[in-house]
Amino acid sequence: MAYPKVSIIWLNHNSIKILPLVLQSLESFTSIDYPSDRFELIVVDNGSTDGSFERIREFLERRSNLGKKIIRLNKNLGFTGGNNVGFMARDRESKYVLLLNNDAVLLQHGLKTLVEYSEGFEGLGSLQGVILQYGTRLIDSAGDYVDELLRPYRLGADHEYPWILRKPVYVTFTTGAVALYDVEAVLNCVGNKLFLDELFAYYDDIALGLMLWSCGFSSISIPKVVAYHARSSTFRRKGSSGVYFFERNRIATALISNTRYKHMVLLHAARNIVTAMLKTELDVSKIEARALADGLELGKLLRSRDIFIDLYKAPVMRVEPENLIHYFTSRHMVTRYREEWAIKNLERLVVEH
Repeated sequence: MAYPKVSIIWLNHNSIKILPLVLQSLESFTSIDYPSDRFELIVVDNGSTDGSFERIREFLERRSNLGKKIIRLNKNLGFTGGNNVGFMARDRESKYVLLLNNDAVLLQHGLKTLVEYSEGFEGLGSLQGVILQYGTRLIDSAGDYVDELLRPYRLGADHEYPWILRKPVYVTFTTGAVALYDVEAVLNCVGNKLFLDELFAYYDDIALGLMLWSCGFSSISIPKVVAYHARSSTFRRKGSSGVYFFERNRIATALISNTRYKHMVLLHAARNIVTAMLKTELDVSKIEARALADGLELGKLLRSRDIFIDLYKAPVMRVEPENLIHYFTSRHMVTRYREEWAIKNLERLVVEH
């Protein structure tokens, strides 16, 4: 087959503490089983101040046979802003863009596998393969689903590969850690960028997947291993930042969607505040309260731009009213319910082509 051009976007921010893993991620591009003139690497540094950018640039300059663009930003624009800069810098011939986190390592055949499958699907918005937890045979993500309270579930997480994965399936969204996006689908649904800039970090890939489905483009996961991922290697050091951005962006996304449980999303956020207060975790309660207030404001802003998500065009986990109580009383029951839903519905979600 004539392989289409692919732009690989690789984002960095203050990664000096995981530099060996970061350099291994970059090294994986040098042995890709894909025509060298049909892909480019776009490295975007998000205003790093710890010396990691200089080490990365030095590493890349020694790889003269690797087609690359190196962009250094003056400040941290977040996961959304940094990747949007990379998207705008892509070769205009590129049919696909591949996102790869700097804590993920692409397998030699990974890009070719993703592209070959993508070329066989009509109406595709995004596609991912199985991502294993770094150094193990345990699944990190085999695609993701969202329930009606806009909470995500990673298919197969912590199960040993291949678990029950046999065929390509429709998913709500593909994880931004390692995912291939169709450029035309993104341009039609979002504009000349990948993500909503205002989200900054967390929930960005969820919102994008829902926007693609709402716009008529599907997201698919294939049962082939394509990469390893050391999840949250960077954000783990940021403490409460992840909680804040995740909850703020979940609330905002719910407000621009037509979920029948919009009021329950807000009630669940309020419940988190009260729970933290009862546990005398005052710092946590303040973070949750700020996430709720800012989420309401962000949702209002996005609505003013006429951004709307039809949640029910995507494959979502339906939550029966009698199961809502679990979201307020038992995290274990919610986890169990989601996994049972996935096992029961996976065959129904198989992609026919």
